[in-house]
Amino acid sequence: MPEARRRRRRMTPDGAETVGSVRTLLDIIEKIEPTRDEALFYRGHTDYEHQLVPSIYRDRSLIENEDILFKEMVLRCPNDFDAADNTFQMLVKMQHYSLPTRLLDITANPLIALYFACLEADNGPDFGEVVVFKVPKRQIKYNDSDTVSVISNLARRPSSFQIPQLTDIDDFNDETQIQYLLHEIQREKPYFKPRIDKRHLESVVFVKPLLSNPRVIRQDGAFLLFGVNGQMTMPATINDDWVVSENRLAIPRRNKSKILGQLSSLGISQATIYPEIDKVAEQLKADYSSVQP
Repeated sequence: MPEARRRRRRMTPDGAETVGSVRTLLDIIEKIEPTRDEALFYRGHTDYEHQLVPSIYRDRSLIENEDILFKEMVLRCPNDFDAADNTFQMLVKMQHYSLPTRLLDITANPLIALYFACLEADNGPDFGEVVVFKVPKRQIKYNDSDTVSVISNLARRPSSFQIPQLTDIDDFNDETQIQYLLHEIQREKPYFKPRIDKRHLESVVFVKPLLSNPRVIRQDGAFLLFGVNGQMTMPATINDDWVVSENRLAIPRRNKSKILGQLSSLGISQATIYPEIDKVAEQLKADYSSVQP
């Protein structure tokens, strides 16, 4: 990469507000004033250029084989899904184990989002980002939502699935592809009426999961669940009104190590947000080793 281009990339991105410390982020968040009927959620990622789409949509080969990934995961690890009552819970479990899904992780804790934005502190991208969402509470879905069932079960359908372009709801639901989707939904919800609203398939929804997963609990986690944009290989679009866009929040790489230290002093580290024993062991090794990576 030419030197001039490297210098441009190290400059703060246009329209972004630089976050250099935990205090800076909290000061910014304090100025965002949700009403009593609104809730704030956050997402942190290491690269400012990162798009707000689920991991399965970042590789065309993955989204083209989503149904195979889903079925193979259940086939190979059946005991891990015995307690899952619905497809959404299964997707949460798969996300937990890093299988690409149509879920995008978010959190109700801005400091957790800041932690994720500060990873790859030494050799990562020039800027991380924290995204702030302001969502009407009435639009937040829960684990047992019918809309969540409709969108989640898209994961079981093949890449050839397309949304029929029909306006009449009866004709729409009589289409073969919708009938197959209805069959999947009714396996987990026998009472589900055989009527799907096309708009639900083409939407993105905020979902609060069951607090049955230690990682979700530690990370104060929630999810954006993505429908499709006409066809399986294209993700639905996030409602622009949800994203607090007055200032994008950029975290320079040079500040990431310092911020991670501040977060650790506040009890937010790999060992606390990843409660699995291997992650705790990695954190302890890093804390007490005399050899720096």
